[in-house]
Amino acid sequence: MYYDTTTGQMLVDVQARNELAVIATATNTVVRRVALPGCDHDHGLSVDTTDRLAFIACDANATLLTVDLNTWQVLDHRPVGQDPDVLDFDPAAGRLYLAAESGWLTTVDVHNRKPAVTGSSHLADGTHVVAVDPTTHHSYYPVPSDAHGRPALLVLEPTR
Repeated sequence: MYYDTTTGQMLVDVQARNELAVIATATNTVVRRVALPGCDHDHGLSVDTTDRLAFIACDANATLLTVDLNTWQVLDHRPVGQDPDVLDFDPAAGRLYLAAESGWLTTVDVHNRKPAVTGSSHLADGTHVVAVDPTTHHSYYPVPSDAHGRPALLVLEPTR
């Protein structure tokens, strides 16, 4: 879910329907439904507010969709790690982080409104949550167990 302060609308990925719903918060009504062709079970959502792009993780077919929030068209499909789950976008770096339940992390750089996968690596089984600090550009991943079998927080520094 994402609240767009510019338009006063809420974006919600509707998993059972493979669509993005746009809700006018002033009236609590759905004002638009955006079909997500090529997506099987949309699960995660993040937004690049500057370029007006929505990123949607489709966990049943390991796909990342990019939707133009001006035209409501799907601009791009990208394969990503199995069971993609949570996304977070670092606006200053122009980088999207996508964590998957399979433990895979995919990074996508976005320049001139065009996404490009720049990395993919296995962090740890069960790594499916990510948070990015937009000031330091560090990314954080809580994992259910580290090498010692205890819950842990992985912290990664930006690659550039």
